[in-house]
Amino acid sequence: MKIKSPGIPACVGFVALLLVSAPALAQVAPNLGTARQFGVLGNSAVTGSSGSGTLVNGDVGSYPTPTINNFPPSRTVAPFTVHYSADAVVQQAHTDAKTAYDFLAAQSGSVLNDNLNTNGVIGPGVYRLGAADLAASTTLTLNGSGIFIFNVASTLTMNGSSVVTGSANPCNVYWRVGTSATLNGTAFIGTVIADASITVGGGIVSGSVLAGTGATGAVTMPGAGGNTIGGCSVPPAPPCPTITIAPSTLPIGKIGVAYSQQLTASGGTFPYIFSVVSGTLPTGLTLTAGG
Repeated sequence: MKIKSPGIPACVGFVALLLVSAPALAQVAPNLGTARQFGVLGNSAVTGSSGSGTLVNGDVGSYPTPTINNFPPSRTVAPFTVHYSADAVVQQAHTDAKTAYDFLAAQSGSVLNDNLNTNGVIGPGVYRLGAADLAASTTLTLNGSGIFIFNVASTLTMNGSSVVTGSANPCNVYWRVGTSATLNGTAFIGTVIADASITVGGGIVSGSVLAGTGATGAVTMPGAGGNTIGGCSVPPAPPCPTITIAPSTLPIGKIGVAYSQQLTASGGTFPYIFSVVSGTLPTGLTLTAGG
């Protein structure tokens, strides 16, 4: 039997799978799993900015080494939180980030010039680079409503006053970096998943920075702060409330004697709807929606 309170999100549901044929080499966004709720995720450490600090719109954590520095003055936006220990959430996020890294690396695509500002306006697709570099005071424009995937074999470097902008949704842009990433530009869009470390030197990062899918890797935010990271993180769904059914056990029925029992519920949000979801009631018995 199932009881459901329609005033809250359903905790049990059915999933329909739709199989479609995808075009060859079509870009596919990774499933970030628990890593999706993080704005900053490290492996060996996370060090925030000093001074006014960095504002992170997403969870912050590090695994397997849960070293968190300069939080505060750096801080997260509610309802997100800083994980000062390597709890189960951070561990799962690290595992999911590694899975997403491998998923992105397996996708084939077109080759781009490592000097990013020489590629013109870029549309959705999968792109491969060696050591990607955006020169100081230059702009990389990403236009389009689809998925952008940049598979960078070694380092990703955004130099001072550089800008990554365009009509692309930052949450649809993914940078898979083979070693380390340095983001020193004024503005940057996309989620960076790096095998080693990530440095965010300042400016606005519209996305997430997930470091250390390899053996080690820290996220470091040098400087006096005043910058922001995040915008694509999704907080975990609130847990379902406990609903208590009374009586806890039903009276035993007797042959030839009419049987009736009212069920009541507490907890959750009224009204409640009762239904049988597995098995069957004995012949002659029914369960109404009101219990």
